[in-house]
Amino acid sequence: MIVQVLLFGPERTAVGASSVDVVLDGARTCAALRQRLASQAPALAPSLRSARFAVNSRFADDSSEISPGDEVALIGMVSGG
Repeated sequence: MIVQVLLFGPERTAVGASSVDVVLDGARTCAALRQRLASQAPALAPSLRSARFAVNSRFADDSSEISPGDEVALIGMVSGG
């Protein structure tokens, strides 16, 4: 299954694109996606430790399942005043 991961802010800048396509074989969880994303897009590796995923506009934990057609976004750390 191919998952398109939407990117924003520093993660978007690091990759130079607004999204990245990741092939998930076997497990279709956010944890599996995190691992594949780190190996496929090494520029994202530093932020993946603290970033969260949103699946269909809802925050998801690492055990959350991803189904074909789901919208997945990588939400990096945000700071500000």
